[in-house]
Amino acid sequence: MNFKKYFEKANEAGITSSELTSSTSTSFSFSLFKGELVSYNIDTSRRLSSRGIYEGKMGFGTTENDSSDSADFLINAIKLTASLNESDDEPIIYEGGTSYKKFTLNSKNLKARKTEEKIKICKEIEQKLQNYDSRISDVEVYYSDNYSERILANSFGLNLKETNNYFVISASVVIKDGEEIKSNYDSYFGVNPEEFNIDEFCKNIVEKGLGKLHGESIKAGKYKAVFSRESVSALLNALLSNVSSEQIQKHSSRLEGKLNTKVLSDKLTVYEKPHLRNIFYTYFDDEGVATQDKVIFEKGVLKTYFYNLVTAKKDGVETTGNASRRGNKMGITFGNIIVKNGRLSEEELFKKIKNGVYITDVSGLHAGLDSTSGDFSLQAEGFHVENGVKSKPLTLFTVSGNIFELFNDIIAVGNNSKLLINSTTTPSIAFKNLKISAE
Repeated sequence: MNFKKYFEKANEAGITSSELTSSTSTSFSFSLFKGELVSYNIDTSRRLSSRGIYEGKMGFGTTENDSSDSADFLINAIKLTASLNESDDEPIIYEGGTSYKKFTLNSKNLKARKTEEKIKICKEIEQKLQNYDSRISDVEVYYSDNYSERILANSFGLNLKETNNYFVISASVVIKDGEEIKSNYDSYFGVNPEEFNIDEFCKNIVEKGLGKLHGESIKAGKYKAVFSRESVSALLNALLSNVSSEQIQKHSSRLEGKLNTKVLSDKLTVYEKPHLRNIFYTYFDDEGVATQDKVIFEKGVLKTYFYNLVTAKKDGVETTGNASRRGNKMGITFGNIIVKNGRLSEEELFKKIKNGVYITDVSGLHAGLDSTSGDFSLQAEGFHVENGVKSKPLTLFTVSGNIFELFNDIIAVGNNSKLLINSTTTPSIAFKNLKISAE
């Protein structure tokens, strides 16, 4: 679509200011099971999303059809949705900023890699996993790569473009030892295929799976606990939803009125760094505002809320560049969350708690965690920690508590941070009191 002509046409239709976003994505994926390709997909999609102010109200439109009729369709959609919009929020189309930290995050090597090479690597992974231990019964390997392009322009002359590509390799194993069956799964994601270590990837999947065998139950009670990076990340993301200015303004956040107040342990410092050079990098949000690095919690003190243009206007502050379009609504998002490392390795965290549990995984967050109250009751996997050392595996158990209380109850923060698939970089953390009940 010709953006300039679209804005002229929208203006003629009475839309005083407008915005158009073009999102294009090309993905390739396949999976292997027992040496055979069981799926193989190539998919290309494009979406045009529009916003505009008509008769003092914001309207929206979306289409996946880029044709000669698309402009009229989007303009009519804006006018219709604006006429139905009952919100009292002041509609805002961003006029543009002057400081954008832009760089290209594309791997030429990934783009040039042939399909045969990708399948060969996955077959090698499958073979290594299958041969690692005689107790491995089934192996499945999944590969995908993606190229995406996002262009955001508006009638004020703003014109932004962002492209990236990345790949994901996932594998799962089923382990049978007598009557006992366990499974394990892991993923690797990145931009440069040369950085992927097959042997390390396979060893990690199998060793963690084997480590789950012959688990024993745990007595109900309160324990000191070390949470793995993945477990910390899952709970932290739920806590961060309370930093959203939308939730603050709806009076549905525990952090309302807590700005510049100590709300978490002074051992915890958390940042948002959208400009880190990884697959989650972005230099503008869904309103075209420049993203910015920020301190969220500094030694437990809440330093900012996440804002878009509308919520910032309500509070009389500047937007933080955290706008996210969700269908026909502009909401709040966050990404590239970084927890500042402490000084101790994970093994030293075990020594720190002496006796307790090591939580390797928590599940059931959708149903078992109320991010507003902070209360949680989640299924967990893990190990005993005895005399400062990780020891016997545990059968499934339930952990419960409150995320605000938990992150106020920190013994020590580890130094083993890792970027995870949910765009957080977190270390393991040791906590004082965790309530556990057996399944």
